[in-house]
Amino acid sequence: MPVQPDDAHALDWAATVRNAVARYPAIAGARASIAQQSSLVDAARAGYLPRVQAEVTSGQQGEFGTGQVASIGLSQMLYDFGKTRSAVARERAAERREQAELLVAIDGVIEQTCQALIEIHRYDSLLDALGDQMAALARVEEITRLRAEAGAATRSDPLQARARMEAVEAKRAASRAQIDQWRSRLESYVGAEDAARPVSAGPGDVLSRAPGSVDVDDLPTLQAARATRAEAEALLRNARARRYPTISLEANANHRLGTAGDRYEDLYGRRTYNNALVAVRSDLYQGGAVTAQARASASALEVADELLRTERLLALDTLRSQRRVRDGLLERISLFEQRVGSIVETRELYWDQYLTLGTRNVLDLLNAEQEIGQSTEDLVNARHDLWRAQLDLLLASGSARAAFGLDSAGPDDRADATGAGL
Repeated sequence: MPVQPDDAHALDWAATVRNAVARYPAIAGARASIAQQSSLVDAARAGYLPRVQAEVTSGQQGEFGTGQVASIGLSQMLYDFGKTRSAVARERAAERREQAELLVAIDGVIEQTCQALIEIHRYDSLLDALGDQMAALARVEEITRLRAEAGAATRSDPLQARARMEAVEAKRAASRAQIDQWRSRLESYVGAEDAARPVSAGPGDVLSRAPGSVDVDDLPTLQAARATRAEAEALLRNARARRYPTISLEANANHRLGTAGDRYEDLYGRRTYNNALVAVRSDLYQGGAVTAQARASASALEVADELLRTERLLALDTLRSQRRVRDGLLERISLFEQRVGSIVETRELYWDQYLTLGTRNVLDLLNAEQEIGQSTEDLVNARHDLWRAQLDLLLASGSARAAFGLDSAGPDDRADATGAGL
């Protein structure tokens, strides 16, 4: 039986979806990926900061003999023709891609959880409708049995009614099996305890909150595609920058130890010597690796451009399709409601004609009950198909997170852990 809205133990749709997002492992994994990428951004930005190095070398020190040299050096990059800047841009683009992937993962959990709720409610409602149909057929069976016992009807009449009842019972068994299957699916998202609870009467207006106009560029898939393109562009700039040298300021302090230090001190009166210089470094030849990397990056950028265009076309097509599906189901539901009303009225006429006039036989009654049952099932399925279409439209428009109160479920609410938000 469908659960009434005032059942305090029933699962609330929005709260159940939020619970699923909060506990699903893939969401935590996506957040960890953002934190990882944020650290890589910090690592790339470190290229702008000075580097301090210390080392000790041991061995032959030229004319001073063997010994050790302890050195501490400071190096500050002055200009690298965009190598560091492009490396930072690449990591930041990767971070934005991970943030978009988090939103995609959240939408996926919303879809799977809501689908399970819709299907559980669907088959609960079908069980209720089949129960009504079973009661109506039982009435036919009882009356035909009494009439057969009184000799006013053939013995085959109640047998026909019982055969229809058995067919309905088979449908009820199939519906219960579907409920068990979907509850098992829901358990993966909210746990066994919540999955065993009844589902509330319906989602309310939460699934009908899709906006009239949508900027597809704000969708997570488009955000991910743009970030992928930015990654490819940054890699191309980096590959081109590697053709040029890196200019840096370097300063070193060296202290000689051992026999070499003694001789150095005898000659110069000290063991320590310092130097400061501007260094220009460049790889003169790498076997064509830099040129090949530049070509590969240019091709990757072209692929990313095509991917972005493809994702935009798919997003627009999905939006148009889901709106058409929703509008078509709204029209079908209206027709199904009229059909159910008409056949119910027809059934009452058949009963009057069967009991009082005798112009109808039991097959007419059974066919009317079957028609009512089928029409009711069609109406139940259409209403739940509409909920699924509304969910798909919410997801296609990027509004599902807002509809379920998950606006803060993205990276922004974890800025302390990720170092960045959308």
